[in-house]
Amino acid sequence: MKHYLEFTVNVKPVQAAQLIFEDVELKSKLIFEDYKVVEAVEKEIAILIFEKFFIRNNSTATLTVTIDNFSGETCVKCISSGNGEGLFDIGWGAGKSFIKPIRNKLASNIIEIIEDR
Repeated sequence: MKHYLEFTVNVKPVQAAQLIFEDVELKSKLIFEDYKVVEAVEKEIAILIFEKFFIRNNSTATLTVTIDNFSGETCVKCISSGNGEGLFDIGWGAGKSFIKPIRNKLASNIIEIIEDR
């Protein structure tokens, strides 16, 4: 089952990634990170991928987070996947709970939630 959250924040992408990494447990689940900064046009992107095993549904979920300011504002997109089981892809809330720490770490910087599904 996939879950998606998109919101804007009032910090630059690399700063947002640093705030996320203040959550030591979440940082321990990191399997990939990449950053690109083009200083001449003040554009940045951070790509973070996390992986976590959920006992409640016996599955390994991934969480992909992209943070960029290509449109002027810093946009954070969180996509969890691979957290469902069986024919009906039942996730028992694993996907949403995987995204929750990202939202919590950036809560005081959120300007607007664009999509939450």
